[in-house]
Amino acid sequence: MATPSISEQTIADPFSRYEITAAYDEMFRAAGRPRPHYRPLYTRLLSLAAEELRRSKQEADLSFFNQGITFTVYGRSEGTERIFPHDLLPRIISSAEWDTIDAGLKQRITALNLFLKDVYHERRILKDGTIPGEVIYTCKHFRRQMRGVKVPRDVYVSVCGTDLIRLPDGKFVVLEDNLRVPSGVS
Repeated sequence: MATPSISEQTIADPFSRYEITAAYDEMFRAAGRPRPHYRPLYTRLLSLAAEELRRSKQEADLSFFNQGITFTVYGRSEGTERIFPHDLLPRIISSAEWDTIDAGLKQRITALNLFLKDVYHERRILKDGTIPGEVIYTCKHFRRQMRGVKVPRDVYVSVCGTDLIRLPDGKFVVLEDNLRVPSGVS
């Protein structure tokens, strides 16, 4: 019987040298102890051939490039076309976490729409001094022409790319909101 090649051998334990740092670890609670919603992925990873992940990543990168899932980098000599960074392994979010994120994002987008409606109509936030007028009026994205314009269903933010990060304690927080053209939408 032939000895399997290195690429056909399964990885004995790909996590044997994995160290958990002070940052929140998405997959593990502690060394060798995956979070419940990561257990199926963890088990699958233990059964993969050593080269399978690397090959899958290369195939995904090529597919992204061929489909034009790219962005342009200006001022670099090695080329301008880059694929969007991505992780081959999914970030798995538990249903309880998703419920919290979903409610929070809906609340946040509602607040952003109410803020913009106020800025372009009653301007209470400016009259009350909550936000100085110069912050709004000197913003390059403020449009004086929008004052008093009614938009359908008061939706000023029709597309929003909210960047979330996770703190060391596991809580999600908003890093920023991209309201014009979030990367990957155009």
